[in-house]
Amino acid sequence: MLDWHHANGKNQSKTAQHFNPIYPNLKIKQPLVSAWIKDEEKWRKEWVKTSMGPRHVAKQICQTQHPIVTEMMDLWVSKAMEDKILLTGEVLWQKWSKFADLVGIPEDARLNLSDGWLSCFKVRNGLKEVK
Repeated sequence: MLDWHHANGKNQSKTAQHFNPIYPNLKIKQPLVSAWIKDEEKWRKEWVKTSMGPRHVAKQICQTQHPIVTEMMDLWVSKAMEDKILLTGEVLWQKWSKFADLVGIPEDARLNLSDGWLSCFKVRNGLKEVK
């Protein structure tokens, strides 16, 4: 993906749009491409390291338990960022619960919205704490 990005104009949104249909489970968006480019050297070293072994080892995507809610959250966060809405952990937890209600996920099947979940969500969506 990084090679394609560099060979095709270095446009992060264009790269995301190109690979999203190829890898729909990854839900590739511009912030994810940006994160990969930021850590490009690390990913290239990892690729060389894993491809030199007895067999090629690739990381698998972690599938989400509730992909519809995840997609709703991703879209909402993108819109909230455009509108410059303050996104706190509490707001994200409440929004996830609201979307789970809309989708009809029963209480006993919901995620444990821990601090770990919040940290991973922030990384996945390119959110950073600003004082």
